Amino acid sequence: MTPALDPERVFALVVGIESYQVGAGWSLPGPARDAVRFADWLTGQAGVPPSHVHLLLSPLDQTRARTCPSATLENVHRVLFEELPKCDGDLLWIYWAGHGFVDERQQLLLPFTDATTLLTRHLNLQAALRWWRSSNVAGGRFRRLVAVGDTCRIEAKRARKLRFGTIEPEAGDLIHERRQFVLYAARPGQAAQNQAERQAGQFTDTLLKRLDGKAVDESVEGLVGITRAVQADFSIMRARGEAWQEPQFVISEGWEGSTLFGDHWADDVTGTVPDPSDAPVLDPPAWTELGQLLRNRPLPPYSYDAYRWAFEVTGCAVPPGDVLPADDLLDIVRDLDSRQGRHRDRPLTLPFVRHLADRATRRSPDWAAEANAWVDRTRERLGTAPVPAPPERAAESPALHVQLRHDANSRYWTRMWLYQHKFESVWEASQPLDLETVRAALGQQLGARPSCAPTRIEFHVPYDLLEEPFESWHIPWRGNRTKELGCYFDVLLRCPDERDGLSVEPWRRKWSWLRTQGGRHPHAVLDIRDSDVSANLGATLQQAGPPVCVLAEVTEPMIMDTLDAILDGGVPIAIWRRPADFQGEAAEPIRTALAAGTAQLDVQTLPARLRQARIAQRPLALMWDDPGRIPGGRTLTS
Repeated sequence: MTPALDPERVFALVVGIESYQVGAGWSLPGPARDAVRFADWLTGQAGVPPSHVHLLLSPLDQTRARTCPSATLENVHRVLFEELPKCDGDLLWIYWAGHGFVDERQQLLLPFTDATTLLTRHLNLQAALRWWRSSNVAGGRFRRLVAVGDTCRIEAKRARKLRFGTIEPEAGDLIHERRQFVLYAARPGQAAQNQAERQAGQFTDTLLKRLDGKAVDESVEGLVGITRAVQADFSIMRARGEAWQEPQFVISEGWEGSTLFGDHWADDVTGTVPDPSDAPVLDPPAWTELGQLLRNRPLPPYSYDAYRWAFEVTGCAVPPGDVLPADDLLDIVRDLDSRQGRHRDRPLTLPFVRHLADRATRRSPDWAAEANAWVDRTRERLGTAPVPAPPERAAESPALHVQLRHDANSRYWTRMWLYQHKFESVWEASQPLDLETVRAALGQQLGARPSCAPTRIEFHVPYDLLEEPFESWHIPWRGNRTKELGCYFDVLLRCPDERDGLSVEPWRRKWSWLRTQGGRHPHAVLDIRDSDVSANLGATLQQAGPPVCVLAEVTEPMIMDTLDAILDGGVPIAIWRRPADFQGEAAEPIRTALAAGTAQLDVQTLPARLRQARIAQRPLALMWDDPGRIPGGRTLTS
């Protein structure tokens, strides 16, 4: 195990910011007091010399704070990048309380007290940690660093008036022997609760209770256990309705955000947690062949699934954020080759390419054969362990597609297809029908095929029928009873006939992005409220691959305007409330109804979640417009 830490060789930067030049609206009572409390623990029970603790405070009430420098850009940079690196220490603590935002790479941006709307001066925590893990810090100093952030992790793009820009200190060469433990008060997208009446952050308060009575050595060696205890405390508080955030910890992030040592923090002399530099990497012949194999090849579907599986199958921690590190296959491979983890038996690139080859077998058999041959040659040459077969693709459940098209008399031409690997026409009305007759015909079709009953019903409808609660339709059941359709089937609404003109291309692009990036991506889902709905919302939604799903947290009068913008923007997936859900006081958040909590919502699980919500009597509607599943002669591919 790691030798006992000498408190005399521990240093700290402790920051608490309550006032910002952005304006009075940013005032945040509590962080300065929290910083003082944390510094008192360091210099008291932890035994760190007071001269080793650099306390920077920007309190709202100067008379209540100790005399110490303010948390400006100049002061923080002077301490963190000039003074502390010159110290001869083993461990550095960084504690920060105040406002916090995350950028598109999930990096935590911490505004300084002299941040303004025109120039939002800030510390990029991940960039600072990379700097401290590099050769910028001399010799064997500071082999351990612990960073604690009692801040929100709200998306920076939502703070539209701020101008963060790019402020990243340049890192040197990676020093593998250095490890870092980063403890966040909340997950990405979450706010950290500040108890203004107590002038205390709920997270710091809970953490200090777990650190109480512990010396610096005991606290550092037991960080994983302490952190998990804090997480358990918050789980209990959330169950009681006393908290909403979920603390998160990450150990030894690599240059691109990988967790190199999983949950392992302390050194292990047995060697069960190897130095990642000892793990096999690709050799020059492998790179030469791979360059030819992947050059100019676009990201294939399910690239993120392959990327994630590469970590899982080699026993490594999956990088946080649920995102691909790049938009180019070769750049992704370079990232994988630098992210070796606990297992020494194979490079991460081999299972990644094996997974891509498996998924390409049907459409690109020649390329798949070349990719599999490359994996086999490389594995034999490097002498690494065999690569297991990728997980089988989930079988697509049979679906009944019901297409409704207007005639001139407010009735509908109706056709039905069964889809399982291909479309099969099963029923067509000889004349236009009213909706009650359509419902009866649907019940007959479902009852006529008990041996191959579909699990999903997809209604292809015109725009105005999005208001029809198809999921509430009652269909014949056992005996003379009827059952709600949405309690026994995944009910999806489709609007492919509205996907025309300039909205076709973004619709295809967004669905392709979803297949490539996976449903867990932090930008896949967007919550929209009444204040977001405008004449330009469709144009805003159309600009990029994400979002691919909109949660319409809007009031009833705004639903159709929101759906209109979603169709204009090419967004393929949307969830909104049925009118029955607007009764009474404030409506339950859609994420709560979906039992998603505050965690990142996996888009792929939405049909099943909607069914569970319907069973729990939460009337939600789901649009799920897959451009690759269009029956009746119109074939669009994603």
